Amino acid sequence: MQRWKEALSATRYGESKYKRLVQAIVTDIEEGVLSDGQRLPPQRQVADSLGISVQTVTNAYKELERQGHVRCEVGRGSFVSRRTSEKVASSMLDHNERALLDFSIARIVHTADHDRLWQRTCLELAGEANQPWIRAFRPIAGFETHREAGVRWLRRLGLEVDSQDLLLTNGAAHGIFLALASLAGPDDVVLCEGLSDHGVIGSSQVLGFTLKGLEMDRHGLDPEHFEDMCGNERITALVCTPNLNNPTSCVMPDARRREIAEIARRYGVHVIEDDVYGPLLAGQQEVRPISHYLPELSFYSTSMTKSVMAGLRIGYLAMPKRLALRTESILRVNSWMATPLLGEIATRWIDSGDAEALVKRQRVLLANRQAAVEKELGDHLLGNHPYSLNAWLRVPEHWETDSLLRELRHRHVALTLPDPFIPPGMPRPRAVRLCVGAECSEAQVYKGLRSVREVFGQYPKIHDF
Repeated sequence: MQRWKEALSATRYGESKYKRLVQAIVTDIEEGVLSDGQRLPPQRQVADSLGISVQTVTNAYKELERQGHVRCEVGRGSFVSRRTSEKVASSMLDHNERALLDFSIARIVHTADHDRLWQRTCLELAGEANQPWIRAFRPIAGFETHREAGVRWLRRLGLEVDSQDLLLTNGAAHGIFLALASLAGPDDVVLCEGLSDHGVIGSSQVLGFTLKGLEMDRHGLDPEHFEDMCGNERITALVCTPNLNNPTSCVMPDARRREIAEIARRYGVHVIEDDVYGPLLAGQQEVRPISHYLPELSFYSTSMTKSVMAGLRIGYLAMPKRLALRTESILRVNSWMATPLLGEIATRWIDSGDAEALVKRQRVLLANRQAAVEKELGDHLLGNHPYSLNAWLRVPEHWETDSLLRELRHRHVALTLPDPFIPPGMPRPRAVRLCVGAECSEAQVYKGLRSVREVFGQYPKIHDF
């Protein structure tokens, strides 16, 4: 703590000591003096050693947690934690490795049907004399024809919306960021599921709001915990994924969706609904989006990437009427507009029925691979669904999570650690994510699943290095 003491001794008049302490600790993390996962000294010990108040240390630790540098666990202490944006690349591979079965990335199963449709569409576009989607510069919210196609796409997902309340976005994650940016800042508290998409956690670090996780069960977030939080704190928004939560794959029942909508209305809390996986379930269940029950307070974001084609990064964001202009202005600042060419392709596929045909094909492929997961790893399953891109697996008691994944990598199989999905203050589950959309043959998928089963059943080495 000598460097922390030196940093505090340089505090100027009127400068906050806790900010000086925060910067000193961040410097130690960035320079490797404090390693990822290392426990920070107890707050009382730091205060005594540095000659400052416990409250100053508490404020510093809270700010470190808000920035994503520290993970605080009740009853255990505070631990160094690389920012979520830095963890993702190491937890989910962002490049291909030869001879590796990559079960770490949530993606759909790519087929020859995707290639044929894409090539045919590109040829059609190339042969047309009038191509306004290439010259477009002014339609910030999206071409009206593209927005109207989005309205039709959302209707099949159970949501009725006016085209004037719909934005085209560069994917669902972009839509969720726009919604958060229109609502939340450094003084706001946003809630999410206890296991949430890493994009939401990363957005909290960029926009500066406080993110808190809610308890979950096999049906999703706990409404009682949600209401308790709303009754005791000023909550700005809730971000949730009712359909096929990432990473647990749970699907929220309709009655719970209604309950959450009613709680949100009672306390004036906005709901940002991530329904990127919704198209995979459309018509397969008798449920509607939460946004259907709470249109005046809900943002609803979906896209084509997790159901139609991975590279078709076009999304649709439905907004509350009173916030439509504000959100559109943030889109203008953030990216001016979604890519019109992709919007044109999505529109054509929606109108021709090709988008729906690809979704139907995807359900069959995912169901086959999920059946193989159940056969090989059924004893370890915490959550999966026939149409989910993920399976959530319990780590055997005789394994440490990180050691387990290292051993799998030695065998050329990649899974995802739980860390990118854990909001600040939530416990780390003994579980890992397996994504079934790996770009390989069915035979390779089965081979990889058998490797996972074999490693799960073995005991680790005495020395893990």
